[in-house]
Amino acid sequence: MSGDWGAADHTLGLVRWLLAWLPLSPPQIDLAHAFLRKIGHATVYGTLYFLWFRAYQGHLNYSLTRAFLWSLGLCFLVAVLDEGHQAFIPSRSGRVADLVLDVGGSALGALITFSLWTPRLPSPRPGG
Repeated sequence: MSGDWGAADHTLGLVRWLLAWLPLSPPQIDLAHAFLRKIGHATVYGTLYFLWFRAYQGHLNYSLTRAFLWSLGLCFLVAVLDEGHQAFIPSRSGRVADLVLDVGGSALGALITFSLWTPRLPSPRPGG
């Protein structure tokens, strides 16, 4: 969604279509569109955090602290690259506010992950 297809002009048509059955005025639809776009940032980066964390802690057996730092760092790197890429797309704009939102979504993902995560016990090695 970092490219032209993720531009507000394209997603507005989709939101209008999805909300057409509700009795909303055009300004209300515009507000819902803006809200959904911002919620999308946080949701996607929260999910990305969880997937990185799961890979590092659940599959590579990193410590919780190390998995937390690597996951958050990679989410930050992806957010910087994403917003940087958008700065070069005519229909998009790379924004520091969106970068902050992305990192905030990652932090929220970390909070939710830590509240629900139960580390797996190491599986016994054959013959050991």
